Amino acid sequence: MVRSDPAPTPWWLVPNILALDAPAVAAVWQRFLAARFGVPVPWSATTALAAAVWCVYLTDRYLDARRGAIDADRHRAAARRPRTFVLGALVAAGFAAVAASRLPVAYVQYGLAVGLGVTAYLALVHALAGHLRALPGGKELLVAAGFAAGVAVPLAANGHCTEWLPCVAAFGGLCWLNCRLIDRWESGGPVCWPDWLLCGSLLAAPAALPSTVGLAVAGAALGLLAVHVACRHRPRVARALADVVLLTPLVLCGAV
Repeated sequence: MVRSDPAPTPWWLVPNILALDAPAVAAVWQRFLAARFGVPVPWSATTALAAAVWCVYLTDRYLDARRGAIDADRHRAAARRPRTFVLGALVAAGFAAVAASRLPVAYVQYGLAVGLGVTAYLALVHALAGHLRALPGGKELLVAAGFAAGVAVPLAANGHCTEWLPCVAAFGGLCWLNCRLIDRWESGGPVCWPDWLLCGSLLAAPAALPSTVGLAVAGAALGLLAVHVACRHRPRVARALADVVLLTPLVLCGAV
């Protein structure tokens, strides 16, 4: 039985419930990182990435709701309207496939590799959900790794990984911190010292990365820290802002 919401869902939480924020973050960082390393990215690649991310997030929420995890607004929405989430995932998959068909072979190869990894993640997480809880940060690390790998497809297809890999790794760490804090806000658990250590390393990114990328990473980490301090007792507000603060590339110099 689906439990009723503790309070009516505010309109500003709808983009998060429908998983529209994650594709936006992926698209912005894909184009931002590629531009920093002089790699041209066709818009079909950005469309394929955004659609694929949307498909994965809708599927993940549907599967969470199906196994009874309905503590968050997004999971309750998926439990109330499972067909909507399934249909949305299928539509997103179709868009991703059509966009990918217009890409160079190297893009498709790397994209398929990432897709296989994400599929394995979904199978692992939803088969061993309870066991993964025994490894703090394990599920969130898998999410962050898959997200960063998807964003890096144009860079991987272009080669020269030693140049851009540290930046992609820093972005993955930012995604990991994002997921960890969201879990802490929604569960009411304390933020652990490894989370603070990760946050500190991201704030130091300008000293180790190309200046614009370092500022984008550090700015987003600072934004997550500010959200935690100001909104940790208001998880809905914190959740709505969690991905917004990752859009620092738009503030700095644009994503294209």
